[in-house]
Amino acid sequence: MINKPMPRVKFSLEYELRVFRSSDVICSNPGTDAEDDDSDDSSIEPQAPPMTIQHYRLGDTLRSTKDMEQFTAFGDTIQSIYALQLSEFAWVKRNSGDWTFCQLIERAENDRGEEVMTFSVSEMGHRKSLRPSRWINMVRKCSPHVRSEYFRSVMISL
Repeated sequence: MINKPMPRVKFSLEYELRVFRSSDVICSNPGTDAEDDDSDDSSIEPQAPPMTIQHYRLGDTLRSTKDMEQFTAFGDTIQSIYALQLSEFAWVKRNSGDWTFCQLIERAENDRGEEVMTFSVSEMGHRKSLRPSRWINMVRKCSPHVRSEYFRSVMISL
């Protein structure tokens, strides 16, 4: 197999990150079935119980730090923020210092050529736009167990 250089994502002038590809995952024993494995499972740690689903409305403040993704590595934090897609929910730090539940509604270039993220921070249509230099301090991705209250009401009505 030919090793090609990893594609890179430019975050800003200071940061350049490797992009993860599913083909980069290395299996310890390729071609073996888990069912045929007779190894001792006593060393496997039990998994933690799944987190309770937490519902938020746009503009709600963070109730627990477990509701936002937090990484120990700086690069992982940047990668998770950069990977946010339109309509995804996230946490944005407001001027008051509170983290607010919001939705990414636009990614566009400003007059400097920077990609600016615009978030809807309330149900009344208030917006907050952030340049890349502020993303690392002011944006966090929601944990997988966080949902929008809007989707909860839609699911109940079905």
